[in-house]
Amino acid sequence: MPRKPRRPSGVQILRGGNGHTLRMGGAGCEYTLCTTMAEKEGPDFGKLAVALGFLTPEDLEKILRIQGDLHKIGVDRRLGELLLEKRILSREQVLLTLRAQGKRIMTCHACRKSYNVHHYKPTETYTCKHCTAELSLPAKPVTPSVSDSITVATTSLRKKTGKPRTKPSVSPELVHLLSGYEIVKRLGQGGMGTVYKARDLIGSRWVAVKLLAPFLASDQEYVKRFFQEARNLQKLHHPNIVAAYDAGVTGEQKFFVMEFVDGPSLEDVLHKKGTLKEATALEVVRQVAQALDYAWNHKIIHRDIKPQNIMLSQDRTVKLCDLGLSKDVTSDISLTMTGSVNCSPPFASPEQAQGLRDMDIRSDVYSLGVSLFQMVCGELPFKGNAPGQFLLQHVTKAPPEPRAKNPKVSGAVSDLILRMLEKDPKDRPMPGDLAKAITRALNAPVLKR
Repeated sequence: MPRKPRRPSGVQILRGGNGHTLRMGGAGCEYTLCTTMAEKEGPDFGKLAVALGFLTPEDLEKILRIQGDLHKIGVDRRLGELLLEKRILSREQVLLTLRAQGKRIMTCHACRKSYNVHHYKPTETYTCKHCTAELSLPAKPVTPSVSDSITVATTSLRKKTGKPRTKPSVSPELVHLLSGYEIVKRLGQGGMGTVYKARDLIGSRWVAVKLLAPFLASDQEYVKRFFQEARNLQKLHHPNIVAAYDAGVTGEQKFFVMEFVDGPSLEDVLHKKGTLKEATALEVVRQVAQALDYAWNHKIIHRDIKPQNIMLSQDRTVKLCDLGLSKDVTSDISLTMTGSVNCSPPFASPEQAQGLRDMDIRSDVYSLGVSLFQMVCGELPFKGNAPGQFLLQHVTKAPPEPRAKNPKVSGAVSDLILRMLEKDPKDRPMPGDLAKAITRALNAPVLKR
């Protein structure tokens, strides 16, 4: 029989004047929005801080009373500022909660004003409302106090030319940018940079070249993260992990050369097919679990497991890539960005959602469980319109039964997914044990092939 999701016990119910209901419990908690209004801006700051474990319900009620009293005398203060001023939350906790809401604090170096930027995207441009100068992420930790909020990027306000988009080509100056390589094709672009296909003129093979985005090249945190990926990959030599070949700086360009995988990403496959057969999905997860087990033996956590970072080669070998958020747990150097939650919210583990630093490889197992759920059910276990909505559910809400989403999912696979999605990492399997369990599942006669 498939296991039923665990329900929180010891529930305490808080009701607010805005129609929100928050249930908090000792063994877990559940956050429910009882309003019919669309939550496009993400959960309320205070209730999200409570659900993430930064704030108690009692402290939230206390600070809301203070905020209300100040409003009565004509003084409007942001909740985060008051929580920081009263030393109820730390600066990092306030910034983490803002980031979970899909916001980032950006500053104007011309007039020194700060803004809450809603739905921040690193590829967009934002300008100061006061002097119209371009805003930027602060190089050093900042106070959560801001002058105003920005909800629309400047780039989205620019007029479109109406010309049809053409497939981006490689500019002439990039072709021979790196000595010994010929860059021939752009493969894709992520939050940190662009990846190209290149010919290794010395090794006579195809490689992938990642170039750090120019607007991030001056940000030392991103530069550290960029080269941390190269260093971590160079420690790992496994058939299910993309190999690292070279990394360095040429002129003003920071580059990273790695193995080229001739095949689509799992994300591309799911976009076309919707779901995978159980045997295929389990084989993908088995190979990724083997990669995670090997990485953990070298004390490395990936921290960004998702279909986009899982490549499927032509010979059916699964390759784990993009270790841009990976962490060597033996190192004391933290690459956590100021006020950030280092993860992809739809696939984040509860530990990541809460900004915890003491994590192990079972955080990656949770994210892999989310990916497996998507592979066999055709959808994510949790839905949301903002990062905070995903993070909140990963922390507080039991995942749905996979068989309820897709009756064709076998009991064995449904149970396996729920084990991977346990809230407590101690209740999840280690990747090595997971690979063995999947091998048994692949040999089970009830498996849907």
